[in-house]
Amino acid sequence: MGVVKERRLAASNLKKLTEDPSKVLFIHYSQSNTFDDDDYGNISPIITSIVIKSLDGQIDQQFAIHFEADKADIPIDEIQYSYRDLELRILKAFNDFVKRHRECNWIHWDMKNIHFGFEAIKHRYEKIFGDLKDYYEIPINNKKNLRDIIEGMFGESFVNGPDTLKSLLKCNSGNIDNNAYLSSNIESTEFEHKNFTNIVKSVDLKVDFIKKATNKLIRRKLVVSNKNHYAVFVDAVNHPIFTFIGWGATIVGLIIGIIALT
Repeated sequence: MGVVKERRLAASNLKKLTEDPSKVLFIHYSQSNTFDDDDYGNISPIITSIVIKSLDGQIDQQFAIHFEADKADIPIDEIQYSYRDLELRILKAFNDFVKRHRECNWIHWDMKNIHFGFEAIKHRYEKIFGDLKDYYEIPINNKKNLRDIIEGMFGESFVNGPDTLKSLLKCNSGNIDNNAYLSSNIESTEFEHKNFTNIVKSVDLKVDFIKKATNKLIRRKLVVSNKNHYAVFVDAVNHPIFTFIGWGATIVGLIIGIIALT
């Protein structure tokens, strides 16, 4: 598919999926390579927090291990002995939420495989519960990767650096880094050190920015470092100056045509 069709398709998809703000959700989560005593083999990282927000602002949901520990009156210095049970609580609460919102469009950032994504959450659910009998999966057509949409609009190299979400956030924040933003590896380290609040703040920031980036993209206000040639062309011809020139040329053409007929 050429860049022209990709850009048109991306713009069309974005418009369609955000038509009803109450049906648009944004999600991100954190995971840690800290394993509990029951996790033999240490293969899949545990889910430590999940944050969900809605486009209409009515939903701002946080699921986190330390929140569940607080509900269960488990002291922070003993929390490591209950990670499996606390993660189970998160996954159950998240699954119940999905059950009520499966029809929504879920906008995410690269949550696309078993290493990081919806499949990873599903894997942890199956690992802990033992089966997927009561698992509610989000339909594949309702999962929308914002990074793919932006790539369709501006090309694969729309920002510089390995952490594209962080780079995009910086581009749209006056080129200033936000210290609350933590890489996935740092979030894992913070979990090991039981700095749970820092993790939730980081994930919340990421979800909030994914939401803001979507709004900016809809209004054609999203700032990127690089654009493919077609994106530059489209942005140029859609500039108000060119629109004014186009209307002016049309009017002049009509006037000349009328004079020629008289």
